[in-house]
Amino acid sequence: KVLQNEVKMSNFSPRTMSNSWMKDYDEAVLRYEGAQDKAREMAMRMLVKDEPVDKIVEYTRLSVSDVLALKASLDQKQ
Repeated sequence: KVLQNEVKMSNFSPRTMSNSWMKDYDEAVLRYEGAQDKAREMAMRMLVKDEPVDKIVEYTRLSVSDVLALKASLDQKQ
């Protein structure tokens, strides 16, 4: 299968390959950003319910500094 993929790849020009890689990269970035948005939304809901920061970090995999920044923005709104 690897050889088959190499043969398929050899049929593309460098420009086509570059465009394909950029498209894959762009899609990966969009998926990552979407996942981060969901994690921030979950963190905000947890903060509203007064969940501890360490629990939010564990569940959302956001950094402590990100959660604290969200907490600060939530405190400013209240």
